[in-house]
Amino acid sequence: MPDDWQVTEVTDTADESGRIEAWEITLTRATDGVTVGLFLPKVAIESTAVACALASTDEAIDVLMHRAIHPIYEPNLAEANPWELSGEQARAAALERVERCKRDHATVTTAVSKARTAAARKVADVLAPLRSHLQIDPVKAAATRLEHQRLLRAGA
Repeated sequence: MPDDWQVTEVTDTADESGRIEAWEITLTRATDGVTVGLFLPKVAIESTAVACALASTDEAIDVLMHRAIHPIYEPNLAEANPWELSGEQARAAALERVERCKRDHATVTTAVSKARTAAARKVADVLAPLRSHLQIDPVKAAATRLEHQRLLRAGA
């Protein structure tokens, strides 16, 4: 049975220089309370969506959260460089890695709020700051990915 990890805290922060805005995210394993801290620059959601040809903010967050814990279970598992793959291949590789983690090792969810109403639970969504920070436009992300790949090929 895969472990259940929950996102239990999200703090708005920055690096030591104050120039890189970020979130500090705490993931907690439900069975034993073990925690993992993740420093996630705010640009990581969009960067991951573009690099892996993901279609939404939620997909990018799911990839990033599972990417944070997967090495606990398979520390030597190589990850494909998404820039060496087509958009479809990069997306498939990223989503397959998340599914492998969920199937074989662990899932990452938001800590369940005890609020009684759906509206109150939504307000209590610990990942709300990440979701509201940026909404991925899949068309714009695909165009940005193509431009990055064009520049990579031109520089090679």
